[in-house]
Amino acid sequence: MLFLTPLFLIGALAVGVPIFLHLVHREKTKRTPFASLMFIRKIPFKELRRRRLTHLFLLFLRCLGILLLVLAFGRPVVTGMWLNQVNPLLARSVVILIDHSLSMTPQPIWDAALQAAEEKIQSLSQADEALIVQFGESAEVLSQWEESPQQLREILGRTQPSFEATSYVEALRVAVDQLDEARNIKKEIYLITDLQHAGMAAAAGWRVPVDVSVEIENVGREIPNLFVEEVRVEREVFTNQYPHVILARLRGNPEQPIEGEAQLFVEGNLIDRATFKMGSEGAVNVTFKPFDLEEGVSRGKIVIEPTDELPADNDYYFVVEKQEPRRILVLQDKDTSSAFYLESALSAGENLPFAVELSVSPGPSEINASDTPLVVLNDLRQPPNLSRLQSYVESGGGLIVVLSNSVLGEAYNRQWAELLPVELLERNFVRSQTKPFTSITQVNWEHPIFWIFQDVHKTAIASTQFYSYWQLLPKQDATVLARFSEGDPALVEQSVGKGRVLVFASSLDPIWTDFPLRSAYVPFWYRMAQYAGRWQTTPAALQINQVLSVEDSLNDSSEGTSGAWNLIDPRGQRVLGLSDEKPGFIQLKMPGHYEIRSNKGTDWVAVNTPPEESDLSAVAVEEFQAVFVPREARVETEISLEQSVRETDRQQSLWWLFLLVGVAVFMAEWLVANRIRPASGVQQES
Repeated sequence: MLFLTPLFLIGALAVGVPIFLHLVHREKTKRTPFASLMFIRKIPFKELRRRRLTHLFLLFLRCLGILLLVLAFGRPVVTGMWLNQVNPLLARSVVILIDHSLSMTPQPIWDAALQAAEEKIQSLSQADEALIVQFGESAEVLSQWEESPQQLREILGRTQPSFEATSYVEALRVAVDQLDEARNIKKEIYLITDLQHAGMAAAAGWRVPVDVSVEIENVGREIPNLFVEEVRVEREVFTNQYPHVILARLRGNPEQPIEGEAQLFVEGNLIDRATFKMGSEGAVNVTFKPFDLEEGVSRGKIVIEPTDELPADNDYYFVVEKQEPRRILVLQDKDTSSAFYLESALSAGENLPFAVELSVSPGPSEINASDTPLVVLNDLRQPPNLSRLQSYVESGGGLIVVLSNSVLGEAYNRQWAELLPVELLERNFVRSQTKPFTSITQVNWEHPIFWIFQDVHKTAIASTQFYSYWQLLPKQDATVLARFSEGDPALVEQSVGKGRVLVFASSLDPIWTDFPLRSAYVPFWYRMAQYAGRWQTTPAALQINQVLSVEDSLNDSSEGTSGAWNLIDPRGQRVLGLSDEKPGFIQLKMPGHYEIRSNKGTDWVAVNTPPEESDLSAVAVEEFQAVFVPREARVETEISLEQSVRETDRQQSLWWLFLLVGVAVFMAEWLVANRIRPASGVQQES
């Protein structure tokens, strides 16, 4: 029991007053007249009775009344664990929310987080219930409401920091969801974190409900951190040497001058090193020279020194893979030359992924989707044999049909009705009408072909002039990706089996359009070839918590993930057991190189820590509360004992109880005193 005004307890000394009065009290005697005392012998009389306590019940009431009044003015506050059992309205349901993201990895910070959680568990009363949730980018519930404090301590002892980023929104949402199932009325979130600024992203106006109080335990401290923020490197390489200079951007937090060295390793061999001097701006770029590659997948790593208390972000892992260029077969009539512009577009730049092969229709007798992922029909007067190309597309091949002046629409409608997603109607010569050209005005900018144009480059598509095009009637299952200003389709696609068929309503050369003269021509056909041929560009590195598509990694969409495969993490341990069901997607949890072993061979995937998590800048408690916590739900992290006791006193109001009982005791004392006074003994006075 605590007291808000303990000085009033000195008034308890007043209980000595009734005790003293009861010891020295003289009862009044009744005088009786007598004639003479001369013949009466005088006998000494000792008044021992006057030193004894008399009327003990009355004395008890008086002392009790004084003590109750003193206690009432002392403002008592009961904080014992039994109080919650007496008053279940004061029992709490507490979610202990522990941040185990990468920024919590330094041992002093993690030890402080565990100590804070241990103290919170120790402070729980028998009527309270608690639950432990750890979070980074995602949140995981580690315990149940029914578990005892000892079980909570055991679970806490098994927790470890992770390599994830921080998301306070996700953590608080999970905590609130768990509190919805709690039994007690009072709900509390005890957040243990370093208040990293990066975790404040994606708040989107979401806030904790007002009936849930939030207490924040800030265990963070300022530590210097040097990390790799970004590396520009491509996975697919189509030459014997990596074609570009590798650029790495390094950052320091907090921003301060620092000198160090960055090293490039490929398959464990030191390839290049670069020294750097980081200024007060806190960032610097380093470059590494190109290096030779062997056939297949090569593992690379960039290491920066000096190391610091957060060493996980001092290494950057990547993968490069030497591949053969992908064959594109362009079928055209003997006298057609418009494929020159397409060949030039797909052959521009370094590290070319395409090998364009021109062939006179009907082309090779057999076309295999694995050897030739894409076939382009360029202004063919008559379509090739349907069965040959239909089986090619259904097995996974890509087909692009480019329509121009030589095409016979009736032949395509009659012979290729089962394969084409459109019906050819007639040529539309815009230049011969009232306006000189038309443009593409309606585009599905979210489609993989057009998404690179959806920001500032939309005008590169919209400003292209088309003088003629084929009017097309899309079939029911077809998808129109772009339309001319007249509303006619410009680009239509349809899936056929495992492959794709796309129809472009104008030409490849500048006869029907000025598109080949525009800057958008090269990236447009580059994306068209990638999409139609189902070529997915694989990144050289992924990040923690990203999802790995095993099907894409095996690069065998026809077989899917039905074959035998195993995933080995950077520690050399299996991610899944031998008897576990093999899912199509795996969430990556640690940095390094993951190995995928399958019946097709061995592949590697590089994983790195999220760079935003390496920025250890923190926010103030007030800023965090302003974003996530309503004012009614806030609990100050540094609250004094007196403030805590006053809040408890406001909830309990025990002093009123002591005061009322004290008044009742004094009323009882008055009644008892009145009953005793007439019965006082009568003593003769000599």
